[in-house]
Amino acid sequence: MLILSFPETREIAKKVAKALKAEHSEIISKKFPDSESYIRLKSNPENKTVVIIASLAKDVNNKLIDTILAAQAARENGANKMVLIATYLPYMRQDKHFNQYEVISAKKILHIFREHFDEIFAIDPHLHRIHSLSDVIKNAESITVRPLVAYYIKKRFGTDFTIVGPDEESYQWGKEIAHMLGTKVIILNKIRINSEKVKIKKHKMSKNIIIIDDIISTGYTALETIKMAREHGATKIIYLAIHAILTQNSAKKITKYAELIATNTIPNKFAKIDVSPIIASELKRYF
Repeated sequence: MLILSFPETREIAKKVAKALKAEHSEIISKKFPDSESYIRLKSNPENKTVVIIASLAKDVNNKLIDTILAAQAARENGANKMVLIATYLPYMRQDKHFNQYEVISAKKILHIFREHFDEIFAIDPHLHRIHSLSDVIKNAESITVRPLVAYYIKKRFGTDFTIVGPDEESYQWGKEIAHMLGTKVIILNKIRINSEKVKIKKHKMSKNIIIIDDIISTGYTALETIKMAREHGATKIIYLAIHAILTQNSAKKITKYAELIATNTIPNKFAKIDVSPIIASELKRYF
């Protein structure tokens, strides 16, 4: 097995390779003057199962192209099998036609990846109306880091808190993690007014709460949830995200009122939970 990574997934990939006693190599990714991608592999992929670990957050379109070209480079040089580990899988929000003439990007992106990879694994993708990646394509599967999150919470905070999910979409994370920890859980009701404004229905809060969300992007949901929680009884607030994209200065706004914690599916200074053990475990199970 050959584990390939881009610079931002280097540390995860090295740990995964070490756990599997596999070779690790970094993908060389550069830009031509006209912004086209140049991709080259450092190691020979011939007759190997090649695993590309990619975090496809921010600069999404360029990263998609780079990942596809890296897979093609491995194919052209004799790789036996191509596997994608997407620590963050983009384009999952648009999972139905909300308006006339729209594309369902969630399905199209998965079909594009299927053309280049034999197996696709995504860490906690943003699934709502699509219940499973395998409902779209057979060779795609989710990896959940909920056990790692639960372990981190218990080790650091004990069990004297209530888990809060900011909306119905967070139910699958909040409910299961609370069950693992044996703590109370509250799932809030969110009304999205537009892309930059949400309303969180009022709910009585415990003093100590840990809000668990799958994605923090602009931070509007996070800030409204924190505001409502502070107004209704919460005094210590932790906001924990699986994927911290953190656009529009959202981290600075959130950390004024709450401690921010994330996994390292997307590199940032709040990434305290390492997902490499769950990736290594999944690869061992399959290969």
